[in-house]
Amino acid sequence: MPLNDLNKNEINLKDSEEIGWKEGFTGSTESGSKIYSKIDKISKPLFWALFVIFVLVAAGIGFYFYSYFLNRDIAFSLSAPQSVLAGVPFDIETGTKNNFNNALNDVRISVILPEGTFFSGENKEKRFYDKSFGTLEKDANFQEKISIIALPGSQTLKKFNVKISYYTPALGAGSRFEQTKTVEVFIGESALRLDVIAPQKVLNNEDFKIEIHYRNMADINFSNVELGLNYPDSFIFKSSTIVPSGKNNTWFLGDLPKNGSEGSLVITGRVVSSDKSFFEIKGDLLAEISGQEYLISEKTAQLNIASSPLILSVSIGDKRDYIVSLRENLRYKISYRNSSDVGLNDVIITAKLTGEMFDFKTFSSNGFFDSKNNVITWNVANTSNLRMIGPGADGYVEFQIRTKEDFPIKRESDKNFVLSVAAEISSPTVPYQVSSDKTISFANLKNNVSGAVSISASALFYDPSSGINNKGQFPPKVNQPTNFTVHWEITNYSTDVSNIKVNAFLQSGVRWTGQVKSNINSLPSYDERTQEVVWNIDKILATKGIISSPVEAIFQVEATPNVTQTGTNMPLLGQTTIRASDDFNKINLMNFIAPLNIGISVAQ
Repeated sequence: MPLNDLNKNEINLKDSEEIGWKEGFTGSTESGSKIYSKIDKISKPLFWALFVIFVLVAAGIGFYFYSYFLNRDIAFSLSAPQSVLAGVPFDIETGTKNNFNNALNDVRISVILPEGTFFSGENKEKRFYDKSFGTLEKDANFQEKISIIALPGSQTLKKFNVKISYYTPALGAGSRFEQTKTVEVFIGESALRLDVIAPQKVLNNEDFKIEIHYRNMADINFSNVELGLNYPDSFIFKSSTIVPSGKNNTWFLGDLPKNGSEGSLVITGRVVSSDKSFFEIKGDLLAEISGQEYLISEKTAQLNIASSPLILSVSIGDKRDYIVSLRENLRYKISYRNSSDVGLNDVIITAKLTGEMFDFKTFSSNGFFDSKNNVITWNVANTSNLRMIGPGADGYVEFQIRTKEDFPIKRESDKNFVLSVAAEISSPTVPYQVSSDKTISFANLKNNVSGAVSISASALFYDPSSGINNKGQFPPKVNQPTNFTVHWEITNYSTDVSNIKVNAFLQSGVRWTGQVKSNINSLPSYDERTQEVVWNIDKILATKGIISSPVEAIFQVEATPNVTQTGTNMPLLGQTTIRASDDFNKINLMNFIAPLNIGISVAQ
């Protein structure tokens, strides 16, 4: 079939369907036709009436909003200085005018501060500004200034976003309107200029100077200005041209008037640290603004500890980690070496000796000894090699001294003795790029003195104070049993000791009776198989037995001499040995005494 004929058939089909629908709705009867006619007459006018009302209402509402919000506006202005000095307060100014036909309710201004800025005079924790100006009537206006202060840091551009919000009487508080505007302020250098000037390189433990300069660069006065310095732990403060206000690192400078008021001070000190290390000295200036203290300026100086061309060391013989004992002859050696490529002239070496255990009367050396200060000095006068130490050259000086015969214990705190030698070598020759008036180096040696424990033993027949009753013949007789009480007394000297063990063996013809007591919690015990008496003690404090009573144990033995011991002093105990751990020096101590006998000849 041709395409035109198909289209014609489709059109005819649609027409016939539409006609059939109308016929089906109205029906072929007369009653159906009347009903349709009545509905049609009622619905059409009502529909058009409602439509017209809807359009009018929508147009009215649209016109209201158009006239209210588009033809009217709230005028909101924002201004701030283009740039300011860090630490100088400045104002962000806002202006607001109500150009609406009606009042605006709860008009609010709010600001969230960018990092590094604060509300001047306010608590530093406050970061959000929000203020309500209440109802703003038609054509009314107001201005607001928000005082800000920016602290020092890298010079940056700060953005301040200021928002105004309100609601209209017609819509209520649930529908707020807002505007946000942004102003940018460049934060420049600090209003209070601070300079911390220090040498780039210093020698270890050698004095150097730090210069502090400060100046008010702003056109406002600063009050209650305070300078603070943060030193490393290794820094030793010596003096300053202005007396510090506290702890040698704070100075109250008072008021600094505007436009160029300035001041300065000089600090002298030294650093004791490892060579080739770096450290910082940080300074800051604080001032009071509107009752609040602010950090206005800060500056840091970096210093390098230069290696001294003079290398110095101290040893006892060739040892440094050495524990000294009583009555010991010590041979100290102070070695030096010039590690530079230039000769060092007129060298002086000193050594200061500190320690109660030194017996200074036994000192010997070619160095000059100042017994008032216990200082030894070597120079060209007594050591010709010190006239000049050539590049790469080395050498040494030495001295001898003995330790005391006994510990100088007079009170409980006399313990843990240490011997110290602080050596110094110096030359007026100074390497380049070092801030110093001489080349200097230091070395220290500290050696602990070993503690000591001792044990004593005695045997008594008549011993009522012990509370133990001894029986038998005295003087003892052959084949006759006699009781004796054995007393062990421990004396501990200059260090706390732990894990103490005392032991001895009962000799032939001697029996353990089981009667035992002590003045501490632990008691001696006896091993019948080995005939060994053992006393274990956990800890004994230093000076026990010197300042206070010794640690004591008493035990009873029964001795029965045999015929071969007639006319001799019968042995009761073999050698008594004491062992302990020195808690201060972490070493083992040991002492012993000779065998113990009854102290009187055996009778027949």
